[in-house]
Amino acid sequence: MLVLNPYFLPSSKGGGSVTAVVSLVAHLKNDFEFVVAASAHDLHTAEPFADTARLDAQQKIGIKLHHLPRGLAAFRHMDELLRQPWDLIYLNSILSPVFTALPLLLRRLRLPDLPVLLAPRGELMRGALMQRRTKKLIYLRLMRGLGLFRRLQFHATSETEQQAVRDFGFSPVHLVADLPPRLRALPQPHCPASSAPLKIVFLSRIEAKKNLLFALETLAQVKVPVALDIVGPVGDADYWAACRDAMARLPAWVQAHYLGPIDPGQVVGTLAKYELFFLPTQAENNGYVIHEALLAGCSLLISDQTPWRQLAAAGVGVDLPLQVPQFVQAVDAFAALPAGDRLAQRQRAQAFGAARLDAEADIAAMGALLAQAASAHR
Repeated sequence: MLVLNPYFLPSSKGGGSVTAVVSLVAHLKNDFEFVVAASAHDLHTAEPFADTARLDAQQKIGIKLHHLPRGLAAFRHMDELLRQPWDLIYLNSILSPVFTALPLLLRRLRLPDLPVLLAPRGELMRGALMQRRTKKLIYLRLMRGLGLFRRLQFHATSETEQQAVRDFGFSPVHLVADLPPRLRALPQPHCPASSAPLKIVFLSRIEAKKNLLFALETLAQVKVPVALDIVGPVGDADYWAACRDAMARLPAWVQAHYLGPIDPGQVVGTLAKYELFFLPTQAENNGYVIHEALLAGCSLLISDQTPWRQLAAAGVGVDLPLQVPQFVQAVDAFAALPAGDRLAQRQRAQAFGAARLDAEADIAAMGALLAQAASAHR
């Protein structure tokens, strides 16, 4: 089975789809022979991965990896890959020109019966489509006009995403949750000194969909000392410039620092250093990093645009509509909790996240989906 993803290990900037494929392979590589193909470059990076980094990534994941160069050479490499006798092509984007449009075009020209399963990874959800909407819609209409979506099956990971994919007229759309990460051990949540500022982390790609600017606008209005660390790659330079301007206007009792991207394997350990995970995202089909924040023992402060809902009832945080006053109130309320109550909430959060690691039903459902998709056109 050939899995195509715009970015994969050793990428540190590729986002949630990297984590999704890593988890898929970790849980099912004993049942399926996976080969993953992705870009030889990380996001917005001029230099390709070093050979040693690529070899380390292949040894770590335990399957064969192909890293495709940029430019016209990518066409030749993709053509060579698709000429091999695959049982299934599993695409992990609908908007990637190289890792979706190109293989679908080659399939249309030569291999119309080759089974393809396409996971849009949230790209068709309303919050995601709001960014560069016209360009994306023109691209999708062109692909449809060329007949590239014929006889495809689609994989959605939440009911909201499933409906979004159906709204574009695509079918069949199979609903199977993404698989959780596989962790050897969980970090121990700790309680900082009561006099220390509230430690908050934003960990995600810096682009409009993830809504860092909203987070900064929220913290500009809080009444408590806060230390915000921003972790993740810059996906949109203009948006990041607006965020830097907002950081410069923060009040004296709110400190914000940008730490840059980190490797996917470092996410849980990094998040464990913080009390509150702040992600006012405009759209998530899964929200892998939200689960990782729970596993790290972070209380959640997120939008209601993810599958992670009813957090207050579970005592692990809040999911709120995107209205700044409500988020301001939530930050102030969490900071006002006694240190013991804050620690207890973090311990509940970690237990809540750990319970989601038991995903035998989802693992079986994903395996069944891959097997069914591979046999769909035989």
